[in-house]
Amino acid sequence: MKAPELESVFLNRGPIPEERDFRRVLVLGGDLAGATLRDRLISEGFEVVELGDEICAPASTGDGVAPGRVLERIDGFVGGFNATLSSGNGVETARFGFVIAAQPARRSAKFLDYGLGQSERVISLSQLENALNVNGLLPEPRGEWFHAAFLCGLEGDADPATFKRVFDAIEQLRSVLRVQPYILTRHVKVAAAGMERRYREIREAGALFFKFDDSRPVFEQGSGGLVIAFADPILGVELELAPDLVVVDERLAPPDSLKPLLDMIPSSAVTTPFLQPESSRFSGVRTPKAGILAAGASRGNFSLGSDAADVEAVVVALKTSTNQEIPAGLFGPPIVDPAKCTICLTCVRLCPHGAMSFRKRAEADPVSCMRCGICASECPMEAIRLEPAEGQEEVVGKIGVALSCTPNTERIVALLCSRSAAHAMATAGPRLSTNVIPIVVPCAGAVDISVVLKAFELGADGVLVAGCHTGNCASIWGTALAAGRISHAAAMLEEAAIDPRRVMFVSLASNTPGAFVRAVQELSDRTAKPEHMRL
Repeated sequence: MKAPELESVFLNRGPIPEERDFRRVLVLGGDLAGATLRDRLISEGFEVVELGDEICAPASTGDGVAPGRVLERIDGFVGGFNATLSSGNGVETARFGFVIAAQPARRSAKFLDYGLGQSERVISLSQLENALNVNGLLPEPRGEWFHAAFLCGLEGDADPATFKRVFDAIEQLRSVLRVQPYILTRHVKVAAAGMERRYREIREAGALFFKFDDSRPVFEQGSGGLVIAFADPILGVELELAPDLVVVDERLAPPDSLKPLLDMIPSSAVTTPFLQPESSRFSGVRTPKAGILAAGASRGNFSLGSDAADVEAVVVALKTSTNQEIPAGLFGPPIVDPAKCTICLTCVRLCPHGAMSFRKRAEADPVSCMRCGICASECPMEAIRLEPAEGQEEVVGKIGVALSCTPNTERIVALLCSRSAAHAMATAGPRLSTNVIPIVVPCAGAVDISVVLKAFELGADGVLVAGCHTGNCASIWGTALAAGRISHAAAMLEEAAIDPRRVMFVSLASNTPGAFVRAVQELSDRTAKPEHMRL
């Protein structure tokens, strides 16, 4: 009699949906961008629930969720997300096909970065905006003019949106005071529509810009206010400012309400603090997990005028994803052998796309999985195989066949990421020597150490593993995993008295065939055999 399958003793992840509903959408809003997105999706026929502030209460055309409810937890997969919502009235669960984050960033003033303390005459940019918008009190000027110094990007980065806020604040100050503004910065960021013109107008109206490189101004804060001392980088003379008001810029961070979504994506821990990685592999509003999209500040995009474009990108993404069972151009998902799977959760922790579920055994959601193969290479029980089969045994088999048909010269086995290095090799043309044995793998992160060592056992003179550049890997940490394994493999070769330089990892882009040719040549030079040993 077959023994019953036991469920995991760990916290279970939501099951893969048997049926998917792509029409119901949860929007995490909180400002005008969220409200605009909600209304736009409703107009396209989606059923929308928005969580946000009272000013962004759900429209009456959707069933809605009352303002004040927050997302406590979410699990599941595209077409079948299970959300836990809480409010003062209790907790309830709801099911959604997509989750869209469109929340404003959380702002924190850089007082500590500059060594300053908040006071009546040292305030944040948000505090100044609030004071101007509600006719709040500003400190009295010490003379006929009101001198205001703006610290903008002296520590950390600034962006066009921050400079726009500074320019807006200066114009509002000018409407009520005789003001002399100073902007202290490292780089003036005005690469946005209309910002160059505004920059010129601000300067022509009398604003003074001081740009710093490695040096920084010195701040001397006392009971009477703040003195800013610095050497003018153009005039080369020592200057002092004693402004009536110092306005400190702010650092942008994701709101706490994004944490349930970040928890759904294991790779979020090594990417940006926002939902979208800083990688060209994730263009538009996509995140690493299928069904979770991010717009504007929630994806780390603070470009002026980006909200409208992101709203339309969300609409397009949802409409093209509706009723799509398997991502275009991909084969079936990994297959997990229930007899080998011990539910150790290695695949769950390392899947960069949050595509693995587990109950009685691990399993991959076919819509969320991007077939990178990291789960198969990292599974300690070798319980996971790609379909069609592209696991370690298959790769080793290809290497063995290719080596048996290649002359005994400096034979380089090149394990190539399908998204980058394979394209670079394909365009290398006649510059590439004939001793390269190319083996295309889904991701460099899928190359196991055992495959590298087996290649040497089968007669390879050198092994080159080529993946994407750091920060541009579609599998987020595939490049880091591959580089770490090759370093480990080199150490193992050295212990076996084999030249560790015979194994090499290189990062490539699709359009860098020259870099691929140079890497092959370098490895060939390392493995060159004496003339009498060549056949």
